[in-house]
Parts: sequence; C-alpha cells; structure tokens
Amino acid sequence: MFESMFRRRILDNSLGKKSRIVLAFDEYGESNSVLERLNWVCEHLGEHLACIKIGYPTILSTGLSELRKIIFRFRDENLFMADVKMADVAHTNSLIARILYETGFDAVISHGFIGYKGGLEGVFKEAKELNRGVVIVVSMSHIGSTEFIDPNMEKLVQIALKHHADGAVAPATRTQVVKRVREIVGNKLLIFTPGVGAQGADYGSGISAGADFEIIGRSIMCSSNPVEAVLEVKKKHDRILSCRAC
Repeated sequence: MFESMFRRRILDNSLGKKSRIVLAFDEYGESNSVLERLNWVCEHLGEHLACIKIGYPTILSTGLSELRKIIFRFRDENLFMADVKMADVAHTNSLIARILYETGFDAVISHGFIGYKGGLEGVFKEAKELNRGVVIVVSMSHIGSTEFIDPNMEKLVQIALKHHADGAVAPATRTQVVKRVREIVGNKLLIFTPGVGAQGADYGSGISAGADFEIIGRSIMCSSNPVEAVLEVKKKHDRILSCRAC
C-alpha cells in the first residue's frame, strides 16, 4: 500500500511528541495579529501537537503568501493540514490542492460526497505527484450531518479506502460513527475526530472510540493558558491509551 510522507510524518510526530492532538487553528481578523498568533502556537504548542490544522477563517484573513512564510519556517518541526473541505469538480480541486501543497501544507481535507470520477480524482492526482496527504470527510460533527452525509458514510469510507486516502474525518460527537469507521478500515486509514471540547464531546471520547487523533480548537485556543490545556488533554489521552494497551 502506498504510504504518503504525510502519514509517515504524523505517525512519527505522534510517537515522538507523545501526542494525539491535531490543533484546529481558525483564528481570524487583522492579518498580522492572526499570523503572530499562529507563530506563537508553533513556538509554544508545536512540541505537543501531532499536527496543526488551518481553516478558512485563517487562510482568508492572512492570505497564502504570508501563511507560507510561517509554514516554511516551522515545517521541519510541525505538520500543517489545510481544512478547506474541497467539494468541486476535478479540475478545480486539482488547482486548489496544488496551490495549497505548494504553500507548504502537508495534507488537505476534502469532502467525499462529490465522488471520485470527475471530483476527488483531481485531489488524489496532485497528492500522488507531490507525495502529500489526503483526508476525506465521511461524517461531520454537527447534527445536520445525519441528514445526507451519514446515510452514505460507509460508501464514503470505501471511496477513501479504494483510492488510498491517508485518513478519514469522523465525529467524536457521535462515537458510534467512529467505531463503525474503525471496524471498516482496520488500520488502513487514520481517523481524525472533530467535535471535541467546544462542540460538546469530552477529551478522549474520540480516542476511546478508536480514533487515532482528536481535532481540538476553541477549548485550547480560548483557554487562559493554552499550554496547560494541551498538557491536560495529553494526560487524558495517555490514561485512555494505557487502558487500551492493558
């Protein structure tokens, strides 16, 4: 099975930093202020994070050229994932993916519901050429996901498996989905679980259900002491993983 550099690096990061945390960085506002905040995160939290996931609010606030400078400054110690949830035709997806990879992102997140032919194939084409990562959304953390996405979750997982995605996004807010995804994929896909913290899922709920990583944003970033918050999450994860190993 083809293994991208992203998959190897995030697993190495997780082991070396003893972390299952993917920090969701969605700060927005005045460009310099957001960039300074991201710089601070890389310097003070990076040693405790498996990956930093950057979303549209930040990308739109800073622009890619300025964001690229920080990514390249910290890329040896940190991994960066672009949370753009691509959902367009293959040609457009290809352009978006290439631009993001050339900005320095190690992986991109794409919706799976667009299908492969004429859709996801554009993302996978660029990922394969540049040896970068692709993570597919198979379910989301909000309740609206149960209307259209969740009824097709297993088909979306099969698309991710068939085309050798690196991972799947499944919600810690509905752990039965995470458990089912793990049953289907075994160890062939990494599972990333959002919804932890501000959206209501307890720290460790995704890991307990079989996920590899928990995506955590506001409850860390809005904490009065983000470093302490990250260390508390790591302790909770360590306890769960220790019990799992028993």
